[in-house]
Amino acid sequence: MTGARRYMGRALPLGRDASSRYGPWIIAATVYIAALGLAAAMAIASAERSWRGSFAGRISVQVPASSDGTQSRVAEIVALLLATPAIEDAAPIDEAESRALLEPWLGTGPGLDALPLPTLIDVRLRRGAELDIVALEVALDAAVPGTRIDEHGLWLEKALHFTRALQAFGAALTVLFALAAVATAVFATRAGLAAHGEAIGIMRLVGAQDTRIARQFVAHSLNLAIKGGIVGCALAAATLFLLGRYAPGGTALMLPEMTLSPLQWGALAGLPLIVAALGMASARLTVMRALSRVG
Repeated sequence: MTGARRYMGRALPLGRDASSRYGPWIIAATVYIAALGLAAAMAIASAERSWRGSFAGRISVQVPASSDGTQSRVAEIVALLLATPAIEDAAPIDEAESRALLEPWLGTGPGLDALPLPTLIDVRLRRGAELDIVALEVALDAAVPGTRIDEHGLWLEKALHFTRALQAFGAALTVLFALAAVATAVFATRAGLAAHGEAIGIMRLVGAQDTRIARQFVAHSLNLAIKGGIVGCALAAATLFLLGRYAPGGTALMLPEMTLSPLQWGALAGLPLIVAALGMASARLTVMRALSRVG
């Protein structure tokens, strides 16, 4: 009887299984990619909010360059814009700022400085006001031939469709690799059941409950998930730090900044805990199903 109780309290040597050597690295890889996918989705969502705030209620007016007094032509266009009831403000964009927007594509040097660039006018619309773009463009072209209006609404709509597709892809990638981590936990559990089937049979024979056996596999799964999750999350954080430091973000390239808010960093830090919880639940379910079939 004493020997039976001693065997009932015996822990299965799950830490010696092959899953203990390779499982954490597999989970680390899946958490790493899942974290990057989640970070990309959150960064794109932040960029989308920034674009909405920057371009909502705004249009741009381009006044072509001229050798006979560009400043007077720009002043005439600005006066016409300010006289339009639906327009709240209109201000020319500094030439140096306009050239800075072109530097990522055209580079710097005498060639860019000699290029005759149109003058850009940033126009802010009144909230709730309706602007007849066609009529305004006709009036502007009559005042200064070649003047045209750039609506940000169409560009913004296309950009938002694209960013939403990227967000969906990032979210799907996160879910896919989280499920891969769960599959790793299930595989490790099944391998442990097969490797220690004889010991489990003896434990049940001497009175060990299935829930006690399942707790050992759950603890083993938690150990694998925590080890792999921490490594994967740390590698993802290092990757995001390097991207944020060296990636060419900013308004000039219209790329989202690879920076995350404290709340978003917290969401990434919680990813290993989510994977661990899913792995524990999967391990318990796998063990209880397998033992129930044995009877």
